[in-house]
Amino acid sequence: MAQRPDHSASNRRQYDTVSKVLIHQNPEDWLRFSLGIPEAEVIEVLETEQPTVKSNRVDSFIRANVHGEEAIVHLEMQTHDSREILMPYRMAGYVGRGIESFQLPIYSHVIYLHPRAGRTDPGEYVQGMSDYEIRIRYKVIRLYDLEGLPFLEAGVKGLIPFVPLMKPPKNMEPEEWIRQCVEVADSLPQDNIAKADYLADLAILGGLVFDYSTIRETIMETVMQESSVIQHFLQKGIEQGIEQGIEQGIEQGTREILIEGILENLEVRFNALNLRAVASTLEYVDDVQRLRQLRREALQTPSLEAFWQTLGLIVTTNGNDSR
Repeated sequence: MAQRPDHSASNRRQYDTVSKVLIHQNPEDWLRFSLGIPEAEVIEVLETEQPTVKSNRVDSFIRANVHGEEAIVHLEMQTHDSREILMPYRMAGYVGRGIESFQLPIYSHVIYLHPRAGRTDPGEYVQGMSDYEIRIRYKVIRLYDLEGLPFLEAGVKGLIPFVPLMKPPKNMEPEEWIRQCVEVADSLPQDNIAKADYLADLAILGGLVFDYSTIRETIMETVMQESSVIQHFLQKGIEQGIEQGIEQGIEQGTREILIEGILENLEVRFNALNLRAVASTLEYVDDVQRLRQLRREALQTPSLEAFWQTLGLIVTTNGNDSR
């Protein structure tokens, strides 16, 4: 498989962000995948504002019904090996804070995205001091250890964008493998906006493993050419973004597409011709997920005044987060 070089820490956060979004959009799929049981049910996806000393944050805590009992399922997405703080120490911290916060059993997992990551993760933190023994075990899932074709054939929505990171069928060329992944993703029933986001997320994750020419030839020139999101990325110079690290090009392109969609929805629904103030305010929203929330709000809000109230709250929260 053609592989790309490692990326900077800022680019790795892009993969983590996309992974978290896909998990939160499809939590049931991820519960059943991580636990390996079909009967787990989501109760609630929990906010994970639990900073560590080094400002790491837990990726996903899901309150769930597991084997008939309420529990917390913890999913930690890891692009590469954790070197500054070794993963057993990080996971012990996450689990400890989860136990303190929720006082429920915790099923903890770390999911490695890159094929070379996680090979030496022991899956446990152990303190062997006499009378002070501590053992915290967690499940290690390396996506590249998994055969990808069964996940493609199952068509599980929450997992399809991650399948390019799994092991392809024997003797299958990288171009054919990514093409099959894209075709399955494109075939899932979704509205056009959701599909564009979904395919773009698959492209971002695929960029972790496949080199530039593979992405260009097998994704951008085939199915994804039909996506307005990808067309916009191409116009904004995504080719250079992929070669040098895709975070800035994709994130900026996505922000602009979302802002344009918000303004168009408001203009059509409320016959609002002068939205300059709204457009200026939207520029202060850095977080792509908050812009997606605002796009949904623009489709559902009962009035322009109600949208302004929501926008004001989000901008205020955004400002507080950036301090």
